[in-house]
Amino acid sequence: MATSAVEDGPALAYNLADVLETDMTIPIAGPALTYFLSQAPFLPIPGILNLRDLGLSAPSYIRPNLLFRSGALASPLPLSSSISLKDTLGVKLLLDLRSEREIARAPEPILDGVENLWVQSERAPTPISFQGFEGKGAKEGYTRMYEEVLEIHKGSFGRALEWVRDGRGAVLFHCSAGKDRTGVLAAIFLALAGAPKDIIAHDYALSRIGIEPGREALIQMLRALNKEWSEETPGIREYSQVKAEFMEGMLEMMNVKYGGVEGYVRGLGFGDEDLVKIRGVLKGEGET
Repeated sequence: MATSAVEDGPALAYNLADVLETDMTIPIAGPALTYFLSQAPFLPIPGILNLRDLGLSAPSYIRPNLLFRSGALASPLPLSSSISLKDTLGVKLLLDLRSEREIARAPEPILDGVENLWVQSERAPTPISFQGFEGKGAKEGYTRMYEEVLEIHKGSFGRALEWVRDGRGAVLFHCSAGKDRTGVLAAIFLALAGAPKDIIAHDYALSRIGIEPGREALIQMLRALNKEWSEETPGIREYSQVKAEFMEGMLEMMNVKYGGVEGYVRGLGFGDEDLVKIRGVLKGEGET
C-alpha cells in the first residue's frame, strides 16, 4: 500500500520541495495538502481543481487578479464559488482549452457576466503513447508533447493574448487537470512578462499539489482511454509525473525552434506594439 508523502505534523515541518518531488503513485497526507492548498498562489474555491493566481506565483512579473489557471470547473459551480469568481476575483473570461470530448463529458459552467470562450484546435492531438516516456526519457517525451500543444492550440493561445493585450479584464484559462495545456499557456504569459526559467518551471511543478484532490479521478480517466493500460504498462508511471524539468524542456525547445517564447508569439501574428501592450497589462502599468 502506498504511504503518504508527508506525515501529520506542524506546518513548519512540511517541506514544499519534498512534496513537489512526491511520486504520483503516493498520496500527499491530508494535513500537508490542506496546508499548501491554503497558501498562495493557490485559491481554495470549491468546485475548481488546481486553481492558482499567476500574479501570486510571480508577483514581480505579473500583477495579481489578472491571470488565473486551473483544471476543470464543476458544472454547475456552487453559488459561493460563482460569486468568488465573478465578484472577488473579477473574472471576465473563462477560456476552455479542453477537447470537444472532454467538454461533452463535463460541460463548462455558465456564469452571468462572464464570457465563455472555446476555440477549435488545429487538429486532434496524437493519441497517447508511453513510448519515449520510459526511464529517463520523460523530459524528452513531454517536450515533444508540449511542442504539439503549441502547434494545435495556436488559436486559443492567440485569443488569450489578444484579450490581455486589449485590457479586457481577468482571465481564467483551464483544461482538465490544469497541468499540460494550461501549463503551456501559463509559461507563455510568464515568459513574456520576463519571468526566468526557474520561476516558470516552479509554477508548473505546483500542479503536483494542485491536482492531488483529483489525482485518483485523473488516473482513472487516463486508464479509461485504454483498458489494457495498468500500473505496469512501460512508461505510464513516468508519463503520470509532474516535474519542473518537463517545463524546462519545453522552454529549451522553444528557444531552438522559435527563438524563444517571444518568437513563438510573433508567429501568431503579434508585433512589437502588441508585445509592449501585453507586457504593460501583465505588469499593471498605467493602473491607479
